[in-house]
Amino acid sequence: MRSLIATAALFAVLAASPAAAAVPPRSDKTLVELIEGTMGTLPNAVNQLSAKVPGGLHATPDAPPQIVRSAPFITRDGFRVSALEVRGFNEGGDVPMARFTSIQLEQRPCFTRQDIAEHFHVNSSETALPSAPSMLPNRYTMMQMPWGRLSFGTSQESGSCVIAIVGDATGGLAGAQMPLPLPQPTTMPGMPDLRRTWPMPVSAYPAE
Repeated sequence: MRSLIATAALFAVLAASPAAAAVPPRSDKTLVELIEGTMGTLPNAVNQLSAKVPGGLHATPDAPPQIVRSAPFITRDGFRVSALEVRGFNEGGDVPMARFTSIQLEQRPCFTRQDIAEHFHVNSSETALPSAPSMLPNRYTMMQMPWGRLSFGTSQESGSCVIAIVGDATGGLAGAQMPLPLPQPTTMPGMPDLRRTWPMPVSAYPAE
């Protein structure tokens, strides 16, 4: 009996510990379903996109107010999203409209370039950003979608593992070339903070 009581007490302590509480919630969508349900619906109201991620999207003190960000979560197929970020544009309506989004992925498990080809059957092009720091995306596989441009970024450190997925439906939208926020340290060691590179410069795209 004492052994059972001690075991129960141990489980209670573990359940209340910060490590147990810090387990990211799991989305009901696979990674590809998440991409299709967020980037694939652009342009979309920011609050509509917020409803598609666990815990919703929220402003953070180290980013401009038009950028909202999710807490870390895990997709149904096991990929770890350290943040989904949305940039809202005031287009004169009742709510901000999202035309620029990003999904920031951890490297384990690894979503590879081969995975991109298996899931997205669209012609793609490659572009490199040689001046990018080694931990930030410096090579993008880009696809022209009906709603805009879908880009998958890898870094020197991540190798073939995709760490950034960007949906850009800004097109010729006035005001899309906004000032970049100041670089901020990432909260997850080894992961880039995409707010360093919002929005991806148009000059990085190859000519059509």
